[in-house]
Amino acid sequence: MKYQIVFSVFLLFSSIYSAESLKYTLISDLDVVGASADEIWALFASNDAPQIFQQLLPGVFEKIEVLEGNGGVGSVLRITYPKGSVPLTNKEKFVTIDNRRRLKEVLQTEGGYLDMGVTFFMESFEIIPKNYKSCIIKSMVRYTVPDAVASNVSHLISIEGLLGMAKVAAKYVIDNKKKIAEY
Repeated sequence: MKYQIVFSVFLLFSSIYSAESLKYTLISDLDVVGASADEIWALFASNDAPQIFQQLLPGVFEKIEVLEGNGGVGSVLRITYPKGSVPLTNKEKFVTIDNRRRLKEVLQTEGGYLDMGVTFFMESFEIIPKNYKSCIIKSMVRYTVPDAVASNVSHLISIEGLLGMAKVAAKYVIDNKKKIAEY
């Protein structure tokens, strides 16, 4: 059986002006053929996801430390990026891991873009089923920034990091299915 990942990227960039702050939303949809929503979700929902993504993306993450929790809801992580990255480090918390909706939300709580003036920063993944062997990985970045600093930070914030994570997650799941099928 041939497995493939079909990349279909939809990027929505919206900005809403509200009380001298701008709210932004960036969205990317990745079509995955060869793995079901449940199979992809199993990786994103796993308590081992932080370590797996660090292994899959060594050039993106220098270090991911679980400071509190076990990798599930409420866990706090310190993310360290390679030297020269902006930002270089941040803390984030897993605030939602919803198995029914296949939704994971990660709130930046310290450092990172918050140190640059952003007042709210959240990343999320939602795994949407298409049929028994395909799905969509919807990645989203939402942030709020005061109007006075928006031009200084908005060009630094992108959906590309989450899209990269979605791509390697799909490949990892599909490749591991192939290995299991070969036995």
